[in-house]
Amino acid sequence: MRRMSIQVKWFATLVKRTKSKQPMTEVEWHEGITPFDVFAAEGFTQTDADVVMVLVNDAQSTMDATLAENDRLEFMVSIQGGSAASEPLMRDLR
Repeated sequence: MRRMSIQVKWFATLVKRTKSKQPMTEVEWHEGITPFDVFAAEGFTQTDADVVMVLVNDAQSTMDATLAENDRLEFMVSIQGGSAASEPLMRDLR
């Protein structure tokens, strides 16, 4: 039986805050899984999610999008400017 999975790439500044501490991870796909599910499983919060950009198969997406088996997921942090909402996450990334 073939294992269904999602490939995940973590932006370099996020890696140190993930539980896995790996720049590339693989998660098991299941019906209804979203980018936020993957993000939260690595120890991040909704507040963190508000300042992270999501790419699915190289196209910008949202944290609540439903993922398909074999999707490629990437979490990125915007380096430009700053806002009050991004301050806690950005402080932790320094």
